[in-house]
Amino acid sequence: MSDNVIKFRRPEKKPEPPQPKKPRGPMPSWLPFAVLLAIALAIYFVSKSGMIGQ
Repeated sequence: MSDNVIKFRRPEKKPEPPQPKKPRGPMPSWLPFAVLLAIALAIYFVSKSGMIGQ
């Protein structure tokens, strides 16, 4: 009876290619808001100085 049993092998897993490492750590959650605030202030001061429109 043991002659009729099919023995299965585990399929060999291909090794995963190494992921490229990021040069910096994760971005802080407050950074997008700081960037938006800086852009808003820059637009405000440029418009106050009269360089853009009136």
